[in-house]
Amino acid sequence: MYHNAEGYCLVLSGGGAKGVYHIGVWQALQQMEIPVRAFLGTSIGAVMAAFLAQGSGKFLERLGQEITVDNVISLPAGFAKDGEISIGLHTISSIPHLLTSIVNNKGLDTKPLRRLISDNLDEELLRKSGKDFGVVTIDVTNLKPREVFLEDMEYGKVVDYIMASSAFPGFKNPQIDGKSFMDGGMYDNIPYAMARKRGYREIIISDISGIGRARKPQIDGSITIYIKNSIDMGWVLDMNRDFLNTFMRLGYLDTMRTFGRLVGYSYFVQPDNELEKVYVPDSSIPLNKKPQYMCYDQRNLLIALECAASILDVERVHAYSYEELEQAILKNAYATEDKIARVVQTSKERIIPLMKELKETILSRELTECPYYYYRLIRALFQPSASEILKRALERLNPELPIGVAWIACHVSGNSVAIPGFAAKKTE
Repeated sequence: MYHNAEGYCLVLSGGGAKGVYHIGVWQALQQMEIPVRAFLGTSIGAVMAAFLAQGSGKFLERLGQEITVDNVISLPAGFAKDGEISIGLHTISSIPHLLTSIVNNKGLDTKPLRRLISDNLDEELLRKSGKDFGVVTIDVTNLKPREVFLEDMEYGKVVDYIMASSAFPGFKNPQIDGKSFMDGGMYDNIPYAMARKRGYREIIISDISGIGRARKPQIDGSITIYIKNSIDMGWVLDMNRDFLNTFMRLGYLDTMRTFGRLVGYSYFVQPDNELEKVYVPDSSIPLNKKPQYMCYDQRNLLIALECAASILDVERVHAYSYEELEQAILKNAYATEDKIARVVQTSKERIIPLMKELKETILSRELTECPYYYYRLIRALFQPSASEILKRALERLNPELPIGVAWIACHVSGNSVAIPGFAAKKTE
């Protein structure tokens, strides 16, 4: 992939807590030694851009692992638990206090976020970094959007402009020189146009699907690399630690895949051309039935593994080798076969209601188990003529099924319960 020796302009979108994704993106760019000379952001993207321009990527990594809702907004007692927003019966008595605070502050109090930025951002260091830095905000007083670069920010007011860009609807609107400002995402959540107007032609976008206006990038005459979260998860104030860690990891993986260091569609796999060359698929695997999005791909082993992993709901946010992905598939397949066997062994009185429930679940598309589970139950419980409609409905929802099921049948032995398609006993 093309690398600009002078450095790219990195454009970071808004999206609240999902901004941890940008940290993963930055980790990948650093690992690949991709130079960046400019950082532009909106909302949480503005916060990240400031610290990256300052050279404080390591600080952001620590922050991503430790941040809680208490670092962003002030809430009355009981509204925060284990670093997350907590609302329930236990907070009813505190709601008047919360409403009073919102009215008095004209929005949620963001003093903790300002304090976090002020304590860790060195304006002098930022200005001497040699990196370009800019934010998008909206001047509410004059009803005008503003794209502000570092040289336009008065000394001592850099934090003010970052807060102005990050004033999410419902947060208190910051004041600068007597004017009120709000989140720039309402004007342009992905400040790509700002980068182009600045003269940048080699641009990397990190888009976290935040709330706001996402203008379509006009990429003509540029080299633009677009990185976007491949899995939609969480919301703008989701401070769940598992979510934050996973979404940060996703930023890293999406970036590595965008730059070709990892391959795959739903998964992140280390390329292995040698394995692909020697792979001879079993004749029972219908590679002529590739999902549409894979139809021109000749990496047959990757396709077979992806299809099998997909229908077994193998963990996606992980970097796999071909062998590691195969082992994860086999682990899930055996666990699913054991579960199916227990269901099939249910009492005769339970079979008819189970078949009705299975049919309703598939036709309503409200699947709570992996697609492979339902496919195998259809085979086990219904006569061939009756199963075809359900199988076709399931395949329309999951086009990976034909190849995935065939690959699993070639690699997984059946267990001690007689289930159609798996005659042998499972080997340890």
